[in-house]
Amino acid sequence: MKFLLLALALLLAGCAEPAVEPGLKAIVGGSLEPSLDAEPIPYAVIVIAAGTIRAIGPQATTPVPKGAETIAAKGKLIRPMPYDAKLLPGGSADLMLLDAETRVPERIMREGEWVR
Repeated sequence: MKFLLLALALLLAGCAEPAVEPGLKAIVGGSLEPSLDAEPIPYAVIVIAAGTIRAIGPQATTPVPKGAETIAAKGKLIRPMPYDAKLLPGGSADLMLLDAETRVPERIMREGEWVR
């Protein structure tokens, strides 16, 4: 009987959801200009973890990780900081969100944290 209870406890422990990664963020829905020479990605997703970019792509094919802090960017333009840099997976999450119409910066992120 004790063996059965121990086996059941181990089985249930294996079914527990993984802990949410601290600092995990996803910027969703904005128009991304990943570099000066790349085509814009409308309705983009940028996944950020530990100050670096984990994934970039269209919202239709880039999943938002469960438990990530989701930042809505609809009507925003997302660009790298500085402007002539490139946003790439594995690179530093240094970016700015701009109003898509006026192109005025609204928020600035350095290494995955908002500084303005």
